[in-house]
Amino acid sequence: MDYQQFFSQRAKQLHGSLGRQTSVPIPGLINLGSGTPDFLPPQFVFDAMQKALSEGKIQYTAWTGIPELRAAIVEKLKTENNIQATVDEIVVTSGAQEALMVTLMALLDAGDEVLTPSPNYDEYTRDASILGATLVPVPTTIETNFTITAAALEAAITPKTRALIVVTPNNPTGTVLPEQTLRDIAELAQRRNLLVISDEIYEYYTFDGHKHVSMASLPGMKERTITINSFSKSFAMTGMRLGYIVAPTPLVEAMLPFHHAMMICANVVTQYGGLAVLSQPRDWFKTQLAEYDRRRRLWLQTLDAIPLPYSEPQGAYYVFIDIRPTGLTSAQFVARAREEARLVFQPGTIGGGAGEGFIRGALTKGSPEFEEGLERFATFVRGLL
Repeated sequence: MDYQQFFSQRAKQLHGSLGRQTSVPIPGLINLGSGTPDFLPPQFVFDAMQKALSEGKIQYTAWTGIPELRAAIVEKLKTENNIQATVDEIVVTSGAQEALMVTLMALLDAGDEVLTPSPNYDEYTRDASILGATLVPVPTTIETNFTITAAALEAAITPKTRALIVVTPNNPTGTVLPEQTLRDIAELAQRRNLLVISDEIYEYYTFDGHKHVSMASLPGMKERTITINSFSKSFAMTGMRLGYIVAPTPLVEAMLPFHHAMMICANVVTQYGGLAVLSQPRDWFKTQLAEYDRRRRLWLQTLDAIPLPYSEPQGAYYVFIDIRPTGLTSAQFVARAREEARLVFQPGTIGGGAGEGFIRGALTKGSPEFEEGLERFATFVRGLL
């Protein structure tokens, strides 16, 4: 049967994430491009969820999440992000993916536009397309370490522009936007009366003295910033699907019907795991960050020895690698690396054309596979040069 006849026009225009092709381990393949942390959350997270189960806490929560978790998020925002929020400005979601979709559903109509620096995470494009809107990618270049400027964003604004998406630290480039750049974007948003969607899910992954600054902490920006965050990357709780939105109360109220339609509420047992991880000191994460920094340095040593260009990985847990010297496109490189070196990467084009000629490497494979993967990579690339 030809099922295409039943598909909506919307379904015909969309495609799935390339990430789903690399989410299932395959013997012999080493995934050096995965976005999934390889460590486990602390045991107290599992203990809290088991306790919730044993106490029968399995019913719906408030749409916005359990009060204790929202209060813990408020405290976290105050102490770590310099954001003064209230529990009424918090929506607990089923991960940052749902948070992004709920946000865009509340803001965009068909024909509207939202801007974001490119290369970018492909879900932004897909979500906007589902709504009949357009994600407008604003290209960045390796010469500026893929750092966007307010001037470039402003040049892309049209009468259809409703919001800006800012991602720092960035996936896939690893760029951490300097505070002055964020201040310039804040001034632009206020002057042009735009909202800013600030994706901060990699906030804890910064290296070499780079500092994460939350957009909503800047003067005049709390009232026009929607902050999206997640427990997936920071606490290795990817499959537990827990995230949150921080936004002014009127925006929260507009988002809730969409949140309820998709999820009703976030998983209650997972919410208690999130409460536990926010209620305990984060000292345990220092070891994980140090290990990721070790792997980052090994990546850079490998690339320097080949040699192969790359952008400075300032944050997140990615290395954005310039493979143009090989003469291959991003897609060709990824395909040949898989077949000839048994290595898995993400093409730089996964989120936009500005990533053509690049691949996304990652720090998320443990030893000894990580070191073996780097050796395979070096051998493979030298055979191309």
